[in-house]
Amino acid sequence: MRKILLLGCITGSILLCQYFFSGCNAKKQVPAGEEKLKQWFYAKSDSLLYKLQSLDSAVNNKAALPLLQQYFKESRLLFKKTEAITEYYFQGLTKRINGPVLPDVKTEDGQVWPPHGFQVIEQFIFAELGDSLRKPLSDEIKLLQNDLKFCRSNMEQMRILPSHFNELTQQEMVRIAALGITGFDSPVAFYSLTETTAAIEGLTGMAAAFHPADQAKLNSIAQDAIRYLHSNNDFNAFNRMDFLLQNMVPLGNALLALDTVVKKNGGAFSGSFENWLKGEGFNADYYSPYAAAAANPAKVTLGKKLFFDTRLSATGKISCGTCHKPEYYFTDGKTRADNFVHGGSLQRNTPTLYYAALQSHQFYDLRSVSLEDQAHDVMKSSNEFNLQAQQAASLLNTDTVYKKLFATAFSKTDSISAFEVRNAIAAYIRSLQPFASRFDDYIKGNKQALNTEEIKGFNLFVGKAKCGTCHFMPLFNGNIPPWYVRSESEIIGVPAKIQWGNARIDPDSGRYKINRLPELMFAFKTPTVRNVEQTAPYMHNGVFTNLDDVVEFYHKGGGVGIGIELQFQSLPFDSLQLDMQEKKQIVAFMRALTDKTEKP
Repeated sequence: MRKILLLGCITGSILLCQYFFSGCNAKKQVPAGEEKLKQWFYAKSDSLLYKLQSLDSAVNNKAALPLLQQYFKESRLLFKKTEAITEYYFQGLTKRINGPVLPDVKTEDGQVWPPHGFQVIEQFIFAELGDSLRKPLSDEIKLLQNDLKFCRSNMEQMRILPSHFNELTQQEMVRIAALGITGFDSPVAFYSLTETTAAIEGLTGMAAAFHPADQAKLNSIAQDAIRYLHSNNDFNAFNRMDFLLQNMVPLGNALLALDTVVKKNGGAFSGSFENWLKGEGFNADYYSPYAAAAANPAKVTLGKKLFFDTRLSATGKISCGTCHKPEYYFTDGKTRADNFVHGGSLQRNTPTLYYAALQSHQFYDLRSVSLEDQAHDVMKSSNEFNLQAQQAASLLNTDTVYKKLFATAFSKTDSISAFEVRNAIAAYIRSLQPFASRFDDYIKGNKQALNTEEIKGFNLFVGKAKCGTCHFMPLFNGNIPPWYVRSESEIIGVPAKIQWGNARIDPDSGRYKINRLPELMFAFKTPTVRNVEQTAPYMHNGVFTNLDDVVEFYHKGGGVGIGIELQFQSLPFDSLQLDMQEKKQIVAFMRALTDKTEKP
């Protein structure tokens, strides 16, 4: 069921286009709206390329930084107007066009590609720019121009169907919320709010070209949003909650109302911006190994029974529920998981299973690509179940109750297979996504669900404190929206023990154990913050026992901020400049992410 998305190269972009649009080279009669939208895109792309050429000339002529910054900002505004189309049709290039300034690690072949694009250029231009840096800056600008020229020249071959238009505009709304107003893609210049205005202008410009009739309501809503941005242009003080609910939701719905043709894309998320914000439309089955592995109610019921069955372990004393206890929100409340086979503890803390299904990879080191693979790894481990899934299946084949349950769940009458055991457990875990916190209640219209301090905490979380640039709303994990095909890991420098100066890093090397690349040393998956109030202690080693210490760690700048030498830390090194009240407000918000749910 998983789509193969080829990222980071032009070849991958072409293949992706072919995947979405079969026969794209054939001559077709292009509808008027499609042709007008393409002409709009060409005009904006030409303006962007001209502005980047002006920037490159200014760099080579040794112009002063203020002029370079002006050209850069103007270029970014033009890009933001076309971003929805570029990101949708050329996904293979978008990380190189506007990705974060972090190495692009390809674990499948051991390659590490340097970052490129707007954010790299931003770091050059909004810092001291010595003469020795002008040549590499010019090279980056030229590479960006080439990538954008590729998009412009190949857009002619693409089809823009009504369903595509609806999807790409709603995705841009998601991008504005999760990556724009949070500061994710303008981390140095802090130009996010002005760029949001440009992105909204781009959406209305696209709509005017593709759906020229009946623009009055859309334009009125868009102008309201732009006025709000102009009147509230302080990045740190910006009320993101109000903007999302009062401006973004109506804008997304007005875009959808232009055309009734809405096609489910079968991806990890399908739906409107409002659906997304409410936690609706996420598809955990997207991450299952193949279509027949999709969950159904009978599989979920069976999986729950298996989850708590100790016969799946060699000792007959351990089940999944032994470590993932419902009363602890599917953790165990301990610093590190117990080793029930040999005594003592395992190496890492037990993560929650709530929302685990809405990630592309599993385990702290991302070594598993599905929940089925995760179950396989646990079952075969000599420190955990120590019983292969096939052995468990053979045992269950002698149980008449299980035979009936498997027959119903998998519509079959022959023997139980090892994969079916793992798939049923995975189906149960995929059901653990309630979206039933007070935050969700507030988003869905209950204005009494959050108090003022919690709302301020949300605004800090996705704004000044930068939490939302790694824990992307509304899942609040590291799975990158809007495509949700890649769960991020971060190098934050977790200490071995609480120490606010001269600290030592925890010796667990994380992803480096699986992929021996220096850029992955001490890298760990970014987990969800949902239910974090109930899942202490925190971090992979359980070093922090309360949320106040967690916030303080990030406030100080992660491991580097507390004295750890860390070459590839992906967390900002400097202090977040939060006062005591702001820290408490962030903690208050995180506590509002606790699901109100009956314990299974």
